[in-house]
Amino acid sequence: MENNVIVFFLSFLSSVVFIEGFKRFQKKLRIGQYIREEGPDLHNYKTGTPTAAGLVFIPIFIAVLLNFNRGPESFLIAFSALSYGLIGAIDDFMKIKRKNASGITAVQKLFMQFTAAFIIVYFIQQINPHTYLIVPFSGYKLDLGWFYYLLSSVVIVGVSNAVNLTDGVDGLAGFVFIGSIVPLLIVGYQSVVYLSLIGLLVGFLWHNWHPASIFMGDAGSLALGGILATSFALNGLELFLIFFGFIFLLETLSVIIQVTSFKFRGKRVFRMSPIHHHFELLGWKEEKIAFRFSTLALLVSLLGIIGWREL
Repeated sequence: MENNVIVFFLSFLSSVVFIEGFKRFQKKLRIGQYIREEGPDLHNYKTGTPTAAGLVFIPIFIAVLLNFNRGPESFLIAFSALSYGLIGAIDDFMKIKRKNASGITAVQKLFMQFTAAFIIVYFIQQINPHTYLIVPFSGYKLDLGWFYYLLSSVVIVGVSNAVNLTDGVDGLAGFVFIGSIVPLLIVGYQSVVYLSLIGLLVGFLWHNWHPASIFMGDAGSLALGGILATSFALNGLELFLIFFGFIFLLETLSVIIQVTSFKFRGKRVFRMSPIHHHFELLGWKEEKIAFRFSTLALLVSLLGIIGWREL
């Protein structure tokens, strides 16, 4: 229990302090976020806001995790954080260098993400060999054979990108992530991992609550998704991400539905996707979106805890 308290407060305080310094560094060099032209006009004022806070809190996460837990699972989760954080950092750097919101291409990003995912899945099989998915509420192990390796890799890449899609309004990705993982503390799953992440994200939200003075950047969002997916894939728990990543799944589905509908019907389902922009254009304030989405994330993840009891 004492270590858990230390993990949380060490992560929180480090995040608050070092992100503050990182903000000042960017302001001094006049470095900042470039807003996508296809995004809501409401966001134009955010251009120039410091970004890539993940470059601060992901290294802190790795340091805290490996200081308090040096088991093979922790090293693999740290590798996931590092690899997806680096992919995001490259994307953030290219945006700043080109002075627009276009970073690396989708093909380049997916190639790097799948490469990292294949490596992660390979080492998962060395740590905990399995080819099954555990079905929530039943505990049944659905064996998929060799197809499991591909599916697990797709899940890791998908969740990484899903968290990235959710990072669209002030405070949203951070609060939704916290709401999604807090119930895991009830069952004690990967406690050091999730206590550290909660502390780091609370510290990040100290700066990111509306109006945000810094953004997470791809370095943060891609890494968070990678960490979440990897920690579940370690034990064949990918199906539980339906509950513990519900909002991330919803955001992704909204983009798929929007693109598919426009391509085949010539009509949009939402005013804008991902879906948080739809509600923003309906008049919801960023604070309301962050609060309601994170509350929904918490409630659905609590349902996941009920299904967890069968494990």
